[in-house]
Amino acid sequence: MDINVLKFGGTSMNDHKTWKQVLEIIRGYEAPVVIVSATARTTRQLIESAKLAASGDLDKATEIADSIQDRHLTIINDFLTENPHAKNELIRESCEKKLSEKVGLLKKLLLYTKEQAELSDKMKDAIASIGEQISSYLLAQCGLAVNLLTQYIDAKKIIKTDAEYGHANPNRMLINQRCGSLETVLESGFTPIIGGFYGEAPDGTTTTLGFEGSDYTASLIGGALNSNTIEIWTDVSGIYTSDPRFIDDAKPIAELSYFDATEMAFYGAKVLHPSTLKPAQERNIPVLVKNIFDPEASGTKIVRESELNKDILAMSFKDNAALVTVSAYETVMGYSFLTNVFEELENQRLPVDAVNTTEASVTISLTDSEKLDVLSKNLIEVGTVKLERKKGLVSLIGCSLSNIDDLTSKIFNSVKDTDIDMITFTKEKRILSIVVDQDKMLDVARSIHTKLFE
Repeated sequence: MDINVLKFGGTSMNDHKTWKQVLEIIRGYEAPVVIVSATARTTRQLIESAKLAASGDLDKATEIADSIQDRHLTIINDFLTENPHAKNELIRESCEKKLSEKVGLLKKLLLYTKEQAELSDKMKDAIASIGEQISSYLLAQCGLAVNLLTQYIDAKKIIKTDAEYGHANPNRMLINQRCGSLETVLESGFTPIIGGFYGEAPDGTTTTLGFEGSDYTASLIGGALNSNTIEIWTDVSGIYTSDPRFIDDAKPIAELSYFDATEMAFYGAKVLHPSTLKPAQERNIPVLVKNIFDPEASGTKIVRESELNKDILAMSFKDNAALVTVSAYETVMGYSFLTNVFEELENQRLPVDAVNTTEASVTISLTDSEKLDVLSKNLIEVGTVKLERKKGLVSLIGCSLSNIDDLTSKIFNSVKDTDIDMITFTKEKRILSIVVDQDKMLDVARSIHTKLFE
């Protein structure tokens, strides 16, 4: 049995027309396992409603819940109207019942959040995951209306995690065990449809896997099933040299290695979750990034070793960065100084993007958050601390060492009129990173991209 794991993102789940496109793509596979995100904008609305409830504005939070219900009802009604089937009334009733149940749960969670007057990570996960719970069930029902044997599977039955709410760590052993039930579904001739992004903690509560977590769900399941491919279906034809939404002359990349694709994701590329490729890499499963609006386009293929040979592969960037500079009280930095700094980063569970050290100081680039205020306060015992916010990180992936002089010349010519806060280069990872003011980041990224990829 040739199993292919297909993941469809928010833009693929936008309306009844894209749902039909998704189902037609599914039809072309022998044994597909389908992972879906929430419909476009839903997760953002869910989190907004949770924050409103926490602030005491339950009325506005409830209005958002009602609007989510109305939008999904419209998708269902439009889909069933355009795809007549003898069972459509039963399908409609089933969809309306499930939608009412999930929105009712949402309103209970919002009320509880208002009463607590705060939004805990645990409650945020419970609320944020409702979008995928709705979309996966409704799409599976709509599949029946176009004569596909689609079957809804609750992700909590498959994706088992720890209790790190907001960025839960999957229990790979349990997931591998639970995926046996998916093989049974496939052998019965049905196509499983599963919500991405969320899972279940040991105590039965809902967790989420973090930003773009649906990709991670697809990779975890693909690895467990040892699928032929893991396919990420989106609204662009693959991974580009940079984000085509902001860089007009970005170009598609035919092939990437697991390593380079992971680095692109970590440094800000929005196509993949940074952890997506690990399960695929362990089983040497090709990951394809494809376009639902142009299914025949080749897209990008991610494999163990890429045969592409270029001076530079791609450029990523991300805003909301910050710089923390810690200077030792002593003139000469002792080995314990860096140990203390990085122990505190570990205590706060803060991932680092780039590091630069001098004789008696260290400057760290990382994503801005409220935790940085705590970090800065705690590091005062180690040395003087300077925290600079509103920074942007531009990273060049796959830099060839043989041509590094030419690359740096082009880079510095591109940004000669811009103040650079930090620049780092890692030979092993072939990554060159630049930190600039956030309001200059896009201009810098566009200028560098034009110089390097023209």
